Amino acid sequence: MKKTYNIKHIALLGCVAMGATLTSCNDWLTLYPKDKIVEESFWEDKKDLESVRNEAYKNMISDGNIKKYMIWGEFRSDNFDRKTNVTDENLMDLMNVNLKPTNSFYDWSGFYATINYCNKVIQHGPEILKKDLSFSQGDWEAIRAEMYGLRALNYFYLTRTFDSIPLVMNAINDDSEVTRPKASSQKAVLDTLVNQLEYICTTNMVQDYGNSSDNKGLITDKAIHTILADIYLWRASMQELTDKATADADYSKCIEHCDYVIQQMDKEYREDNSGSFRPGAGSGTDENNPYHLYLNEGRDGSTLTDGAYRYIFGSKNSRESIFELQFDGTKNNNGAVTTYYRTTGESGTVGNIIASDLIGNAASQVDGTSGGLFYKTDIRRWETFYQYEEGKYSVVKYAAQSVQQNKLADNTQATDNNKPVISWRTSANANWIFYRITDVLLMKAEALCRLGSQEQLNEAFALVEEVYYRSNPLATNNADKLNANNYTNQDAVEGLILRERRREFYGEGKRWFDVVRYALRKENNSEAAFELIQNKYTGSAQNVARNKYKQGIKVLYAPIYETEIKANPNLNQNPIWDEESSIAKQ
Repeated sequence: MKKTYNIKHIALLGCVAMGATLTSCNDWLTLYPKDKIVEESFWEDKKDLESVRNEAYKNMISDGNIKKYMIWGEFRSDNFDRKTNVTDENLMDLMNVNLKPTNSFYDWSGFYATINYCNKVIQHGPEILKKDLSFSQGDWEAIRAEMYGLRALNYFYLTRTFDSIPLVMNAINDDSEVTRPKASSQKAVLDTLVNQLEYICTTNMVQDYGNSSDNKGLITDKAIHTILADIYLWRASMQELTDKATADADYSKCIEHCDYVIQQMDKEYREDNSGSFRPGAGSGTDENNPYHLYLNEGRDGSTLTDGAYRYIFGSKNSRESIFELQFDGTKNNNGAVTTYYRTTGESGTVGNIIASDLIGNAASQVDGTSGGLFYKTDIRRWETFYQYEEGKYSVVKYAAQSVQQNKLADNTQATDNNKPVISWRTSANANWIFYRITDVLLMKAEALCRLGSQEQLNEAFALVEEVYYRSNPLATNNADKLNANNYTNQDAVEGLILRERRREFYGEGKRWFDVVRYALRKENNSEAAFELIQNKYTGSAQNVARNKYKQGIKVLYAPIYETEIKANPNLNQNPIWDEESSIAKQ
């Protein structure tokens, strides 16, 4: 009879993360031969495979990892300032110009632990296929695709954050298998991920797990295609300066994978909602619109209940979602939201991060080309910020369950007469959304824009308008609407896309990566990134920041955590931050 082992053993088997000091794991690994037997005798049937696969997801929702999905993609951007009474040195360092390798926010070991779980499943799957007759080839291909997708997503975060990183594709089970690889270039990492995921797309992938929480909380075919689209968009931006033809091929592949996701989600919507269609920006009530974005009740100007926010962030696992990590507020908590945005409940306090100066103010022009980010008709303003005192705005995104905006014709003020009514979460159960359908629409728009024909620019504008339209339901006057005549060239459309991504995904861990991607295709120029975010800095601090950004593209990438440099003599510190390091390699 097969022995049953506690799942904690499985967690221990995956804890050896590349580059970590291995202290906690070493204590366990010295317990041979007992625990060695666990590893050798564990892999017997598909349940074992599924247990380790589940641990990969479980590791992603750990407090350390979920905070880094937020921090790495947001906190260096122009979206945030820290609250003035916050004394967290790591946070202060991150939001200043000079980054330090001693900052534990740059500890990547949790990401490599997730990757190691994925590697374990990929490595042991073929032997389970031979042992367990109930486990079919199709079953194996599906779980393999899932793990390839999850692994690629974590590697994509790592390489966008650190540039060159170790690329480890073999499972590590004990100390004897730990190696100290050199870092692979970002291009090599992206090439590997593209090749693997393109192959996976030719195999069996899960489309439907049978329930919404699994369909949104586990990797599906749509998630894999979306990750691929995102990687192609990034790689194209890296190559645009040196090889425009190759970059254009990648932009075209990005569009191809976006179209697959749009078509699949359209198909699913039509199967689930026969005869029920909602209008889009360009289609009126025409059922041919393929995007099916949530619209908001009260578009006649009466009480406006923000249905889109409520479904996407409040109820969670919405039809617009593609992949989001699952939190229930009991067994697992989303501490990132409660630490940095706002704590739960009506009496909750402001988190450690607030909106940067000016961004909370209403924009004076449509599309936020001057003044703040959100125009007076954009209801996302109050589902993004909460005015907790005059001129100070905490982050509502994720912390609110729903937002109701009473008789809101102009959101420039938050007075008692027209301020929104917010239903706050009562527990830290906000899911963390990696991708949703508006991601796909705006990625496709960006790729079309970079290809650059007039027809493609027009199509890109139409996609942005689709996203913008649903959040500006009270923009009934032409003067308050996006005007296509203002977006007839590549630079204008690109600027619109960047601003719309910032409005749509504020606080969702994307803005810093958008800034870096923009700089990569602007002659690989870090000063182009600074031009986007310079308003974050005021007075003499702006000149200090400007001089730092003149040092080269490496300034856009994080320093490698000093513990990793010490443990692996084959790693080289980012030269921009090397002078900050006090650790000698051993």
